[in-house]
Formats: sequence, C-alpha cells, structure tokens
Amino acid sequence: MVVMNNPLLTKGEGRQGFPTKYILYHRTHNDTCASTAGQARPTGEKSDSLDEVGGKGRVYFTMSSFPTKDPVYSLRNGCQVPVLAFGLYKIPATEDGEMVIRNAIENGYRHFDTASLYKNEAILGRAIRQSGIPRDQFFIASKVWNDAQKEGRAAVRASVEKSLKELDLGWIDGMYIHWPVPGRFVETYKELETLHHEGKVRNIGLSNFRTSDYQELVESGSLIVQPAINQIEVSPFMYRPDTISFFQQKQILVAASKALHRSVGIDKGIVKSIAGKYGVTSAQVMVRWSLQKQLIVVVKTSQTQRMKENRDVLSFSLTEEEMISLDSLTSEKDISDREELESQRRTGI
Repeated sequence: MVVMNNPLLTKGEGRQGFPTKYILYHRTHNDTCASTAGQARPTGEKSDSLDEVGGKGRVYFTMSSFPTKDPVYSLRNGCQVPVLAFGLYKIPATEDGEMVIRNAIENGYRHFDTASLYKNEAILGRAIRQSGIPRDQFFIASKVWNDAQKEGRAAVRASVEKSLKELDLGWIDGMYIHWPVPGRFVETYKELETLHHEGKVRNIGLSNFRTSDYQELVESGSLIVQPAINQIEVSPFMYRPDTISFFQQKQILVAASKALHRSVGIDKGIVKSIAGKYGVTSAQVMVRWSLQKQLIVVVKTSQTQRMKENRDVLSFSLTEEEMISLDSLTSEKDISDREELESQRRTGI
C-alpha cells in the first residue's frame, strides 16, 4: 500500500492518515541506489517544498513509493528505506529460523535488520536469494559488534567482509555501529566510510548512540559521510523525545528497536483501550504510534498472523490526544534505568 506517490510532500497527512512531514535533502545521486531511487537533486539543493512542509530549521524525510508499495523514507543519496522493518534478533540460524524469514518476505517485509552478533546473516541471505525477488527491492541492515571495534580498523573491515560473505547479496544497504564503544567508535566509523566509498556499504548507521556520542563523532573532525540512521530503543514505554528530535533535525532517521516493548504491558491500560476503539491489536497501536513519530519501526515475531497484523497499520490514525496519552507511559525512572543499562553495555561488552 502506497501512502504517497509524490515524493515532494505537502503539509498534513497522506492517504490512510500517514504523516507526510518528512525529508527534503538529497545529495548527488549515488549510482548504487539507482535501481530503487528516483532522480536525486544536486548536493545541498533543497526541495521546492521545504518551506511549505517544515520551514527553516526543520528536517523531515520524504515519503515515496517502493517496489513493494510500502511507505519508505528517502535518504540523501537516493536510497529508499522501507519504514516497516523485520528484526532478526534471536532468530535461530536453523531451518525454522529461515522459515520465519521466508514467511516475513511472503508477507511483504523488504527491510531486514540483522547483526554479526545474531549469527543469522547466512540464512537471511539465502532466504532472499531463493525468494525470486530482485535484490534491489530489499534494504538489508547489519551491525559491527563491539569485539571488532576493540581490535581496531582491520578487525572492523574483517567483520564487515564476513557479513558480506555470509549474506552473499552483493552489498549491504546499511551497516551500523552496534554500540559506540568509548575510544573506539570514531575509528570504526572511519573504516565504515572507507567501505562505503568502495561500494560495499551503501549507507552508514549508528545504533544506541546518544547525542553526546554523535557530537564526539562530529568533533573528531573526520566525519565525511553523514550517518543515515540511528537505531535506539523507542516505544510509548521508552520515549525520549529530545533524543529523537536531535537526530531527526540532523537529517538522521531514527529506527525504533523494541518498538513493541517485548509485548510487556501492552495488552492493558491505555494501549488496550485505544486498540479496542479502532478494532486493532495493541501491537498495531504501538506500531502506529511509532509511524506517527516519523520513525523506522523494527518489529519481530515468528507468528505469520502477527507479521500481517504488524504491517496492517495504515488504515487508522491516532488522534493528538491519544498520542499524548501514549507518550505519558514513559517515566523519568524508565529513562534513567535504560540509560544506566546502556552505559554499562557501552563499557562492559
């Protein structure tokens, strides 16, 4: 289902109530994304709709069509990212795991989120190759784990080369730094830039980056390729609006991991009440909330029916009052506890 066919959007909402406030910049067209992107604008040229859509100082991401008829976000280089992503964390590298991926493909998912840590890149690649669907209709994201970062740039390169070999899909659409390991992530980013220039990695992404981590990256003075995406935990139960706004205003998409909050607490209270009003599941309400926050939404399930339900979120729209009510589910303690955990993971693994 296409939300908007016209990549130059206007204020308001597209069909099915999807927010249309999104990107405005493209850089010189990257031939590696020519198969999925529309004609890009010259470096630094803004869309004619900049002032109409967001005004000066506001940055959004273009909604346009994709071969799967999904809503997508367009990146600076013309690459298009399907908004609805399927996460592969804890999907086993077995026949059963591969069947989960095949079912996700059959149910329309074209954006897959994996990592070297997950050990399932090979089954993802095989499922895609055997699907009969052209490679350029997929957006495949993976991540460099912390051990490679600690060993230096050669190990980072080796990790990415291994991911490329395991996937066997020709290139990686988005390669993320899984965690910003202190004292290491700047050099990791530099190596990813080199791999990007070699055409092996089409976009560079961040994961679990705070605003201060991004500032350190910028202040290193060596940032050549702007990161395309920062994946962080986001849901109504872990909502950090200042962090989200910071990255979006830097023209960096925010991808919501754990968008369904591991299904903890979503079938009661406000979420359940809203779901009942629209005749949808609580998970659908959670996904819809993320879409209206202008996020990439990473969801995971092994159940085919839920795969379908998690994608069926364009037929209803949450009101401003409902969005505010869902925003309120995150407490200051929730945020402080999460940030403490993130701090431990940056330094302890």
